[in-house]
Amino acid sequence: MDSKALLAIVLSFLLFLAWHFYFGPAQPPPPQQKQAATTTTQPQTMPPPAVLPPAPPPKVDLSAQKTWSIGDSLFRMKIIAQGARERSFELLKFKQELKPDSPPMQMIRDTAYLPLEIELLFHKDWDLYRRPFTSDAPTEIKIAPGEPPRSIAFQSEIPGKIRLTKIFTVQADSYAMDLEVQIQNLSAEKLSDQMGLNFYFTPYSDSAHQTYNQSRLTFSTNGSNHDLGPKEFAKPDATPKPPYDWVAYQDNFFIQAIIPLTQGGYQAIPSVVTDETQHTQITRLVFLTDRFDLEPNESSSFKLRVYNGPKIIHTLNEAGHNLSAAVDYGWFTFLAKPLLVMLRWFYSYTHNYGIAIILLTIIIKIVFWPLTQKSYTSMQKMKKVQPKIQQIREKYKDDKEKLNQELMQVYKTYKVNPMGGCLPMALQIPVFFALYRMLNSAVELRHQPFALWIHDLTAPDRLNLGFSIDLPMIGHLDGLPVLTILMGITMFLQQKMTPSSGDPRQEKIMLIMPVMFTFFFINFPAGLVLYWFVNNILSIAQQYWINRHAST
Repeated sequence: MDSKALLAIVLSFLLFLAWHFYFGPAQPPPPQQKQAATTTTQPQTMPPPAVLPPAPPPKVDLSAQKTWSIGDSLFRMKIIAQGARERSFELLKFKQELKPDSPPMQMIRDTAYLPLEIELLFHKDWDLYRRPFTSDAPTEIKIAPGEPPRSIAFQSEIPGKIRLTKIFTVQADSYAMDLEVQIQNLSAEKLSDQMGLNFYFTPYSDSAHQTYNQSRLTFSTNGSNHDLGPKEFAKPDATPKPPYDWVAYQDNFFIQAIIPLTQGGYQAIPSVVTDETQHTQITRLVFLTDRFDLEPNESSSFKLRVYNGPKIIHTLNEAGHNLSAAVDYGWFTFLAKPLLVMLRWFYSYTHNYGIAIILLTIIIKIVFWPLTQKSYTSMQKMKKVQPKIQQIREKYKDDKEKLNQELMQVYKTYKVNPMGGCLPMALQIPVFFALYRMLNSAVELRHQPFALWIHDLTAPDRLNLGFSIDLPMIGHLDGLPVLTILMGITMFLQQKMTPSSGDPRQEKIMLIMPVMFTFFFINFPAGLVLYWFVNNILSIAQQYWINRHAST
């Protein structure tokens, strides 16, 4: 087996791993057991009792709750009086699903648990999350572009015990808001406790993206990101230790990030709770302060920044604290981010991300043209000397040392390199994986159409013919992957035009590759399939040009 066949097998294997890792059936987190919530390392200043998920609170009749609506051109947030908690957070520039009547993207799901819930660890009987909060602010607050930041204060009091104040500071044209939580001791005795601020997260991907778009909890510490899944929440030392740059619940396109603004004195504890009313598992994150001791009338506060929005690099940069590091393409970040910049630049002129992908593919092809041409030329030379190589292999099949000597002499005499057709192709593999990571995670492409049946470049390629089928290892097919099939056909044509080595075994391997790639690409984003299809067309044209000039 020569280098070309080896490259085919290696590339297919890598794609197989990527397909299984990113597109295999999602494994649901294990059911939450009643007395097995989390085992966590607590602050050493005052070891608290185990931080267990609270008992499911009674379902709040949201229609009966006084609600404040706060927003601008980017978002609309609703806060209810009970606990001054977020009832909803809508992204007005994005839709929940790709439907004409789809509501805006909802970052907070309607469950029994609502975020920004306050509890005191040693006074849970006060039920702070149920207490009504009041505010002098109007119930409808619309922030105009260019308007200075607005602060909205909510307050609740347990007479003779404590006063709680939540201050939301919202900026125009920003997905980030600041939150300050103040606690004042109204009693005649010292108050010693720890405050927990609870966040609850549920997946927010629509059905078209659930196959390959998995949610995760990410801790950023000292510039490094650490992803954590539900199975790891209860493992000792699995959760990174503070201080944190930020902690976020995110998928490929959207993120809910918490950025501590108060330095030190806290830790973040993840767990899983279950909403029994909807049979839904929810990721819970508690920001737990260290012990505080408040003398009578003394106050303490905790400040943080919350970002609810899309994973767009420049908007994440505006939130500060290195939040743009949430857009992480792994090893290929150094390639993927420039490719995304180029893609957005093409879109600014074409207003169609499908056309932008085609133009980007052409640019990549031009950059790699010399390498590809060298690869094809090398394969042409290898084809010409293949009969002589076969004779040598047959003659010295029992003498490996002599066989290698004679082969090296042939390569030297005819100035051919057996790896010449392989290495230039191998150099393009990092670009492919960078494109894969970028096209799979670019929220700019979400719900963006190309043409004909392709209405979403980040969803799998499907032509709706009114049928659906479940296939082993592939999953649910709700349409015909037309572009993916065309990609496989063009790849087959490209293989037929590529000079062969004359080895029947290698030719069989190369003919199987289009079938394998078609299988792998069935659940890949349509944007990536489009790139590979256009790349095949350009490769066919290039091979035709090389073959024509080689014969003259």
